[in-house]
Amino acid sequence: MPDTKKVLSPCSCRATTCSHLKAEKSCQEKRSLFTDGLSVFDIFSNNDFPYVIAAPSWVIPGTVAENCRYLKGRVQEVGLLFFDTAGSLAYTERDLPADLTKTELSFHIHHPLDLPWHEGADKVAQIMSLLSKKVTHLNPVAHILHPPKAGPHAEELLIDVAEKLREVSIDPENVFIENIKENSLENNIEVIRDCGFNVCLDLGHMQAYKQHKLLDKEGLWDLVKMLHLNGPGKGGRHESLEKLDKQGVKLLDCFFENFIKGGTVTVEVFDQEGFFNSLQYLACRYCAVS
Repeated sequence: MPDTKKVLSPCSCRATTCSHLKAEKSCQEKRSLFTDGLSVFDIFSNNDFPYVIAAPSWVIPGTVAENCRYLKGRVQEVGLLFFDTAGSLAYTERDLPADLTKTELSFHIHHPLDLPWHEGADKVAQIMSLLSKKVTHLNPVAHILHPPKAGPHAEELLIDVAEKLREVSIDPENVFIENIKENSLENNIEVIRDCGFNVCLDLGHMQAYKQHKLLDKEGLWDLVKMLHLNGPGKGGRHESLEKLDKQGVKLLDCFFENFIKGGTVTVEVFDQEGFFNSLQYLACRYCAVS
C-alpha cells in the first residue's frame, strides 16, 4: 500500500499543467490501476509531495474504525469526524478500538458542527476535552474547530475558549479554526493569532460563500496549518476536485502557492470515488507526466 507522502509534486501556483491528451491518458491509467486494486502508491511513486495527506473518517460506508482500517497505507492521516456532539460523546471503545494504533496512521479530531457556543466557552472546551479523551490512545495531533458565528461576541468567545482549553491541557497552537458559512474569519484573524490558534482553510467554503477577502489579511498564511480541499456542491455537499470551475481551480493554485511545506492537506470528500478522483486530479494538475 502507498506512502502518500509521494502522491503529488507541488510545482507552483502557476501550476504548469499536463497537456490535455497526456493528462487524460494518465488519469485513465490511474483510475484503471485503482479499480484493479493495485496500490495507489504505484500511481505516484515517482513524485514527491511535501505535505501530509489526510482523509476524513468517512470515505467508504461504515464505521470510523472500518474507514481507518480501509485507509491504512493509503493516506498518512485520518480526520476523525466527530460532527455531532451527542453522537460523538456516546462513542465507546467499540467505536474507537485500541487496535487502531496498529494502522500506523496519525489522527486529528474534527470537532462537532453543533457545538453549543451559546452556552459559553467553558461548555465548548469541556466537550472538546471529553472527545479528546476518547481518543487519547490515538494521540491526535490537531483539532479542527468551527468558530462561533461572526458578530460582536465572536472575539470574546474565542479568547475565552483559548483560556479554557489551556485549563484542560489542549494547546491552542494545535487548534485550527476553520472558515465556515457563518464565519469567514475575516474579522477574527487578529484575535486568532493573539490567542495562539492556527487556521484550517477550506477551499469549498471559501468559494461557495465568497470569502476571498480573507486572503487579503496580512499574515494569514503564517497561520494556515491545514487545507480542506473539496469542490462546493449543492446544499453544502463536498464535491470532487475535478468538478471545480475555473475560479475554483485558480483558488486551488493560490492555496498551493502559499501553503507551508509540511502542512496537512485533507481531501475532505466523503465518498470513495470522489476522494480518489480528487487525488488523481491533483496529480494530473501538479505533477509532470513522464
